[in-house]
Amino acid sequence: MKPIYESIIPSANASFKVESYGPTSKCETAGWHIHPEYEIVYVKNGSGTLKIGNKTYNYTDGTLVFLAGNIPHSDFGNNEKKNSQEIVIQFSKETVYDRLTLFPELHGMKQLIEMSKYVLIFEDEVKANLSTYLERFDALDNQGKLINLFFILDYLSRNDQYVCLFDSYPINKYKKNEIDRLEEAFEYVNNNYSKNISVAQISHQLGYTANSFCRFFKKMTNRRFIDFVNEFRIEKAVEAFNENNTMIAQVMYNSGFNDPSYFTKQFKKYQGMTPSVYLKSKYAQSLT
Repeated sequence: MKPIYESIIPSANASFKVESYGPTSKCETAGWHIHPEYEIVYVKNGSGTLKIGNKTYNYTDGTLVFLAGNIPHSDFGNNEKKNSQEIVIQFSKETVYDRLTLFPELHGMKQLIEMSKYVLIFEDEVKANLSTYLERFDALDNQGKLINLFFILDYLSRNDQYVCLFDSYPINKYKKNEIDRLEEAFEYVNNNYSKNISVAQISHQLGYTANSFCRFFKKMTNRRFIDFVNEFRIEKAVEAFNENNTMIAQVMYNSGFNDPSYFTKQFKKYQGMTPSVYLKSKYAQSLT
């Protein structure tokens, strides 16, 4: 089965993405998927099966995995324990690896990232020693998160307590030009979400007709382009609300919506509540 291409979108003022999942919250792309970003996954406890490329790996007390981009895989977590937790860290080659070349002192971290193409599964001792750092991301601001990430990479680079899931780099079935075009489409949305998104313009830019571009996007992501754009805009609206911008109309326009009823409908679709209810809930939490 061909994997679905996942779009990784860091939050505002961040260069990488960190997500935390528990027993009642699961990653939306828990199925067979692929993305160009590097990924570190920490599963606190419980047993499960890693499905990566054409390999499977069973773990019994959580796991800590580091894999390179463009390797198809499914969700790693499990719901076995009530206190189970899965931390997923995702970053692009440009965010970390390319910048490490500027500092020869960080050669060990660069080597670690290069080795991740074989999919590194770390021993329990390494996972236990890093658990505090991996579980503290939610309590840190963006600067603290970046420092924490580099600490984790530094620690992992100084340990050889891991097994390689692959002996050679697992080549995926996507064509490079398809990946490049999809990334260009994501970048177009990222740069223009607050404006009118023109399917005709992005199609022409990528060398497609409008219909062929929509078919291409659906084939690669298993979703309609308009749905992706709406969800992206709602994520930007949530970021704005979380930064204490409570002017719903202003957030709506800044996020690329012009119709209040349509904005409310899309917000409820992706957040499970209306913008006003979301703000009331957030305000109530700040008082506790």
